[in-house]
Amino acid sequence: MPETTDLPWLDRPDALEEIDRRLAAGELSSKEAEDYRHWVEHGYLIYEDLLPGEIAEAINADVMAIYEANKHLPIDELKELFVNVFTDSEATRRAVCFPPLLERLDALLGAEARPNQTLNLPYSSQQATHSDQILFATHPPGNMVAAWFALEDIRPESGPLKIYPGSHRLPYVGAVDIGIPVGATQEVAGPIYDGRYYDAIAAVVEEHALEPFTFLPKRGDVLLWHSNLLHGAHHTVEAEATRQSLIAHYFSKGVVIYSDLWQRPCADPDLRPSD
Repeated sequence: MPETTDLPWLDRPDALEEIDRRLAAGELSSKEAEDYRHWVEHGYLIYEDLLPGEIAEAINADVMAIYEANKHLPIDELKELFVNVFTDSEATRRAVCFPPLLERLDALLGAEARPNQTLNLPYSSQQATHSDQILFATHPPGNMVAAWFALEDIRPESGPLKIYPGSHRLPYVGAVDIGIPVGATQEVAGPIYDGRYYDAIAAVVEEHALEPFTFLPKRGDVLLWHSNLLHGAHHTVEAEATRQSLIAHYFSKGVVIYSDLWQRPCADPDLRPSD
């Protein structure tokens, strides 16, 4: 990709000054300015009770129907069935295109937010700490925001999400940094990623003495995070404890979307309804 300095407005060096300017000009409310300062400094925002309960319940019903019909499958095959459930689940599409959420995302990115991949999780992923940016990158950079929807009250025993506030401001750890050659096939890149990436991120956490924030939301709460924010999941304490949730990724309209890890473009499924 060619070099660029065209960053989203809240990723620019003068972001805090721009927030103050817009506040003074009456373009932002005091609450909006507070939220945007928090985003700049910490890389995430929490909107409580944003998603209506009836949408959450409908998504859970769709996901559990998939789980009950396929729970005999090996875990890797089962996980794949929860990727992009929006293709068959109207409730999932309603959630990721919920107008009050899209309005907030548009404002964060300074552009129309385009929903892309979704991941429905009835149980905790228990995934090690990572950044989404290695899987979903943009050109210009920084034009992706992830959303985590709580579809039930999340308990500490269920392997809750953890994030590392402020880690989005650290240097990005990409495919080249962990030794994946440019032009590598998926068969070559996959083992290198599995063998090196999570250890590299763990070293970053240790080097910067990063402290996790554990997200224990109520149903309907939505967490938004920056594309380079480090996050993962705690281990599940109770084997059968559910952690009903939905993850979606949003990109600024018109940017190039690609996977740094797999070195290929990502398509826009055109989920967002036209105005």
